[in-house]
Amino acid sequence: MGTANIVEVKNLNSAYGQSKVIFDVSLQIKPKERLSIVGRNGAGKTTLLKSIASLLNPTSGSVVYDGIELVGKPSYDVARMGLKYIDQDKHVFLDLTVRENLELSSYATGDYDWDKVFKHFPKLKILIDRKGAFLSGGERQMLMIGRAILGDPKVLLIDEPTEGLAPSIVDDLVTTFHELSKDCAIMTVGQNLSFVSRIAERIYAMKEGKLVAEITDEAKIKDNSYSCYL
Repeated sequence: MGTANIVEVKNLNSAYGQSKVIFDVSLQIKPKERLSIVGRNGAGKTTLLKSIASLLNPTSGSVVYDGIELVGKPSYDVARMGLKYIDQDKHVFLDLTVRENLELSSYATGDYDWDKVFKHFPKLKILIDRKGAFLSGGERQMLMIGRAILGDPKVLLIDEPTEGLAPSIVDDLVTTFHELSKDCAIMTVGQNLSFVSRIAERIYAMKEGKLVAEITDEAKIKDNSYSCYL
């Protein structure tokens, strides 16, 4: 990992109307690192990711990506710049085939190199003409990540990547995330501690909209000692 941060979040506050959700959050993401944020449901994890990706406008604070302030920028511009958010609901275009889903991402990014997608997710090549509505949850997750890596992003923000997936698919994602992090930083959020312990190099624990701990010790990550924050 490099020493300079690719993302710097400082004193970030976010709300939905009058309901404040994120309180003075500051964090860093280093290039090509695997970072996880853990916490209970309602801790503010998803809101934090959406705030970083400009899908939700923070009420105050700063998000600097690769030296550029993101607050106030449209989310599509942020994605084009190389910071991409993958939501937990496994949204793909249900009436479109895998091929057509990838074509849309290629059109948006100008990147038609699907070989890198099939390198990580060879099953998508087999399913190339299957419509999104007929993909399993794991296959949709593959497609969502495959679409996101077109354009060679520097940061992937992935919300609950293992939710609803079979253990064998989760095992495959562990390998995939290790491979993807050779080219970009990956920040995941979730509560699957077994998964987190296998991918994370650093962990932030979140509670009631605040970061309450940072875990960097490899042994503590491997033995799930941070579970006390959940």
